[in-house]
Amino acid sequence: MQQHPPGMIAAPGQSGAQHQAPQPGARSANDEQVLRLVMELAQPEQRESALLELSKKREAFSDLAPLLWNSSGTIVALLQEIVAIYPLLSPPALTAHASNRVCNALALLQCVASHADTRGHFLQAHIPLFLYPFLNTVSKSRPFEYLRLTSLGVIGALVKMDDQDVISFLLSTEIIPL
Repeated sequence: MQQHPPGMIAAPGQSGAQHQAPQPGARSANDEQVLRLVMELAQPEQRESALLELSKKREAFSDLAPLLWNSSGTIVALLQEIVAIYPLLSPPALTAHASNRVCNALALLQCVASHADTRGHFLQAHIPLFLYPFLNTVSKSRPFEYLRLTSLGVIGALVKMDDQDVISFLLSTEIIPL
């Protein structure tokens, strides 16, 4: 097992990026729970409950975005949640349950998109492209409206920072047709 300086932890299976944590014994129970929930995202049988709990806690844990980005398999798990509902888009078959689940994943991606330390990586990975199919749906049902609104929230988190790289990216990918 890789050794880290005191106060530094890495997600399971992760040897590179690290998350600054308080000294051992000083971590709060909430921090421990967030770390456990992030690890649970990589486990399909625990993912749904972890998505729900993390989406509720995202405002209370300031370093959630770097933790999500740097934890092994976490972004992949969030993207799996997104692509899993593509077949439900056309013909429209999205249920409220499936919409809520993917919107919880989108809420965590919004957290990553809005954080200064992860926004550039988020764009370099072209993650907003995964959201475009949601924006192009035409169904007026509540699950689809919720999905579109949450997807726009991710894009809104990017543009709120008034970053030229974000604007250039969005224009180049034609989310905003000229």
